[in-house]
Amino acid sequence: MGYTSETNGIYGKGDCIIFDDFTLDCKYVDFPFKVKSSAIKILTAKNKELLRYTFEFLKYLDLSAEEHKRHYIAETQNQEIILPTEQMVKTIAHIFSTLSLRMETAVKQRNVFEKQKQYLLRQMFI
Repeated sequence: MGYTSETNGIYGKGDCIIFDDFTLDCKYVDFPFKVKSSAIKILTAKNKELLRYTFEFLKYLDLSAEEHKRHYIAETQNQEIILPTEQMVKTIAHIFSTLSLRMETAVKQRNVFEKQKQYLLRQMFI
């Protein structure tokens, strides 16, 4: 994912799940983005908690694309989800959101450490 200065074709209606119909890859997106593929489905929900819960459910399914076809239309859109109570959905969504943020922070921290290591190695072997 990158940045663009384009203004046409930007989806900016809030949080959503981007679901690639051919590869079955999905991403939770909470920022405006450029829609460049007709093969993606943009999934929305009435609230962020339900959307996060649905995203985690889709990731849990570990879907795989073994043949080239429109998987979302053929299989995924009819997948039934049993929802717990609204409070439980909120709790689960909050836990997964917190874990995702912690994982992002850990990755950023790892990258900083990697850069520091490379810097020190360059200094050692000048």
